[in-house]
Amino acid sequence: MAPRLLTFSPMPKIPTTDDKLDIIISHLQRFEKREKLRMWGSFVRNVISLIPVLIFIAATWYTVKYGDVLLQKITSMAAEQAGRVAAQNANGLIDQFNQINNFLKK
Repeated sequence: MAPRLLTFSPMPKIPTTDDKLDIIISHLQRFEKREKLRMWGSFVRNVISLIPVLIFIAATWYTVKYGDVLLQKITSMAAEQAGRVAAQNANGLIDQFNQINNFLKK
């Protein structure tokens, strides 16, 4: 094997304070762009997350303000449907009663 020659590399350049400040400034500029995007993204996400809360508050307000009207409409519709069902059942019951009565008279 051939002997290895010792070679010396030139001394690395020691960064000056200005060089270090330039590096820091370039990093901060990149961070600033990224932070602007993150800020807008979080703003949009927060606005979207507020939509269900606003819907809940509006529904609660509407229910408090117009709840009695809604209950009146619901009860009137239920009463009408119950009346129709009762009338259908009553007619069917009367028909069955008449059939049984006619059968017994024979």
